[in-house]
Amino acid sequence: MAESPSTSSSENPGLSRNPKLFVWFRIFLNSRFYYPVYALMFLDFGLTQEQFATLNFAWAISIVLLEVPSGAIADQIGRRPLVIAASVLMIVEMTVMLLMPAVDRSQYEGDSAVLANAVWILFVVFMVNRVISGAAEAAASGADEALAYDSLPEKGRDTHWAKLTTRLMKWQSVSFIVVTIIGATLYDPQIVKKALSWMGIQKEITQFSTLKIPIFLTLGMSIAALVTALRMTEPANFEPPGNKNLRESIRDSFSRTFKAGGWILHTPAALMLLLIGLCFDSIVRLYYTVGSIWLEVIGYQPYQLGVISVAGSFAGIFAAVIGEKLILNRTPNFNFRFLTVLVFIGILSLAFPIRFWSVMFLPTLWISMRLLHFFLSNYLNRVTDAKNRATVLSFRGLSMNLSYGILMWLYGMQTLFLRRKLTGTDAPTDTPGGEEELSHLIFTEATKWWWVYLAAVIFALWLFRKVKIRKTWNELLPAKIRQ
Repeated sequence: MAESPSTSSSENPGLSRNPKLFVWFRIFLNSRFYYPVYALMFLDFGLTQEQFATLNFAWAISIVLLEVPSGAIADQIGRRPLVIAASVLMIVEMTVMLLMPAVDRSQYEGDSAVLANAVWILFVVFMVNRVISGAAEAAASGADEALAYDSLPEKGRDTHWAKLTTRLMKWQSVSFIVVTIIGATLYDPQIVKKALSWMGIQKEITQFSTLKIPIFLTLGMSIAALVTALRMTEPANFEPPGNKNLRESIRDSFSRTFKAGGWILHTPAALMLLLIGLCFDSIVRLYYTVGSIWLEVIGYQPYQLGVISVAGSFAGIFAAVIGEKLILNRTPNFNFRFLTVLVFIGILSLAFPIRFWSVMFLPTLWISMRLLHFFLSNYLNRVTDAKNRATVLSFRGLSMNLSYGILMWLYGMQTLFLRRKLTGTDAPTDTPGGEEELSHLIFTEATKWWWVYLAAVIFALWLFRKVKIRKTWNELLPAKIRQ
């Protein structure tokens, strides 16, 4: 990996490692082997689409409840402890998933009541897992970014940060290529069976045999994230507010949180950046969450999902290249208009589930997601002062996760409505094939309406900026990065 920009380390010899370690930490924390089959994995455990949506809603809400306090506490006691806590929680999260039993519907044919009880127990255990996962996300969000940003030299910090985030996107994309191919391939029972047969091992392999392989591999990533976090160093310019007990620290953290919230509401640039993140991230992340179902609906096998995910990683590398050029050479007006067009085209294409034609438009979603976070990171850091950076960055995570949680809840209500409409009941069918066919039909009907929602959101954003803010993006943000 290329070296990170040099930092002044006269006061702290380990400080110069933070930006480089930040890149590694993000890779280990986010490169999860089950991502290409994420939604399918939950359904293969035995859950319904409505339960899957509810779990993701709970995950997002747990982040919302912990996001800002964790960011504020990071500003109080330091960013490094929060980054370490995130790694430990990820290890616990993966361990719970490995210990979680799956529900085989073939064992419950003709006994819907017993099946419903088994699925309910599974749902409760998954709920615990999702809350732990949300706590890990909240602990890392804002703290790791603030730790790296404040470790860069003050002179030319914006330029260094743009280059560091570009490097992050490139290396994350490379890591995603590796983990998605491995994860999707080892999740496919037919591929695993052929591989074992080639090695002279004859064994019956089912989906339940391969269900937890990607999770086990991700546990290894979580351990690597912890090792990386432990090597990080608190920036020398971080000054904790003195010795305080836990109650005082929490009270001060909430005080800082409310002050940061007031600052955001009265700072048009920060407010619009958070609104654009809230609106676009949620709808694109909804696709990311259920994308494996959509690809299965249009006829792709699990191992092929890995190949498609690899294409997404290459799109991420492309986004990193053009992202740096856009933010250095193009105006904020151009950048956000370009982003809006990409998101709308991608979501509109999901309304037409045609195997090859639809997949051609997926790069618009892959690229737009990466560009969105690249723009938000660079522009928001530019308008935020150092002492409140972790808190404000946590507000960014809060706004996007709150919107995502609400959208997942609405998606759950939509799929429940469609299930009732098609079957007249809320309960899952006790026939494995029947439930899968029904899930595909429900999903196809649901995605037909997503672009309508997005069009309404885009119009509302435009109207708010036009009537309330009364400034263009160029007027809100400096056109060029400070050198």
